[in-house]
Amino acid sequence: MKTSNVLLTALVLSAALALPGRAAADQGIAAGGAAGTYPPATTFAGVAISAIQSGFGADIDLGGTGRGQFCAILLGVSSLGLEQNVKIEGQVTGASQLAPNIAVLSGVASIDLGDGLPPAEGIPFTATLTANADGGGTIGLVTGLASLPDATIIAGSLAIR
Repeated sequence: MKTSNVLLTALVLSAALALPGRAAADQGIAAGGAAGTYPPATTFAGVAISAIQSGFGADIDLGGTGRGQFCAILLGVSSLGLEQNVKIEGQVTGASQLAPNIAVLSGVASIDLGDGLPPAEGIPFTATLTANADGGGTIGLVTGLASLPDATIIAGSLAIR
């Protein structure tokens, strides 16, 4: 668990530092570092998932392009009852802002199922981020491997501007 926290902190700092400054009024940003919980019985590629730790930072251009990073660790348990965390590291290439508080980031990711096998590369992903006024909100995640229900943020924050 400590390794996950260190990795999440590094990912959030990397994402924040990688974000270029806002150059024009037709651009937005989505950035955050947050932890959230999933509804009971949530699974991802056969792994029972209870929570997410995520760090992301991306520019949102008016034309639907985006630049940035999306990283997540899905905290789970294997069918044998052992801790099995799924790591998703994505390069954001598309982005849109559906409302002042909703951003959609998409691109390709590597997904490490935490089962000892090499990560799957080039997997499409879409993350839907919804921010509340208090910095909380939800993270929805769809990949070429699975679609997850929205995770409710319980720690950290996300911002969409």
